[in-house]
Amino acid sequence: MNSKGLVGKIILIVLLSLLIIGGGIAFYFYNYYVFKSARICVGEGVDSGLPCESYLDCLKYMNFSDDKLNGAPQFLKSDFDKVLRAAVNCDGTCSVGVVRGIDYKTGNLENLKNCDSDEQEFVIEIKGKEGLEILRWMKSRPV
Repeated sequence: MNSKGLVGKIILIVLLSLLIIGGGIAFYFYNYYVFKSARICVGEGVDSGLPCESYLDCLKYMNFSDDKLNGAPQFLKSDFDKVLRAAVNCDGTCSVGVVRGIDYKTGNLENLKNCDSDEQEFVIEIKGKEGLEILRWMKSRPV
């Protein structure tokens, strides 16, 4: 009888240890592990010759709409805004930079290893938490 109790305690300790280890691994992958890195490079702006007073004027000239980002996770909107502000400038006239790393026609990410020396680099890291947010957003969007 005593050995059965000892075996039960050992099994319970092993199961609890596995549960704690599994929880730690899940916590790590959810918060820290980078599943995907997207590198976006913004090159020197090309002057369009269109007069502007602010960055928003340039976006109006281009008929820019961020409707595709409706309901998107906040981190994605924030990163997109940083890239957009680097690519579109107003210095009396609008200038638009060359953006590499995103295929605008398909929406897919290009696999860039690094940016050229004259380009501004943005690295977007998608961890477990962000990946789940993107997945929920994509599922909620109409096809």
